[in-house]
Amino acid sequence: MGRRHTDAETRVRRGADGQLYRAAQDVTAMLRDTARTFDLQAERGEAAQTAEGRTTPVRLHGETMRMVASILRGQADEMDVQLNAIAVQHPLR
Repeated sequence: MGRRHTDAETRVRRGADGQLYRAAQDVTAMLRDTARTFDLQAERGEAAQTAEGRTTPVRLHGETMRMVASILRGQADEMDVQLNAIAVQHPLR
């Protein structure tokens, strides 16, 4: 497993169009970290969420948390594949 990503390391840049942009590697790292957190919460039985307008947390089903984690990891993997293909087609000079 790789090094843990932190929010402090996330670089945000403003483009000429005024939009905010993050490096793709930061986005995939955040997806994988979120997936790891979901897996750990499911494993420990700590998965709970307090919905807006409620005062008591709702316990989240562990298998659902693991499924969401799997989807997030899949999205990160797919982004890596697509970004690698773009990098090969358009190398930096």
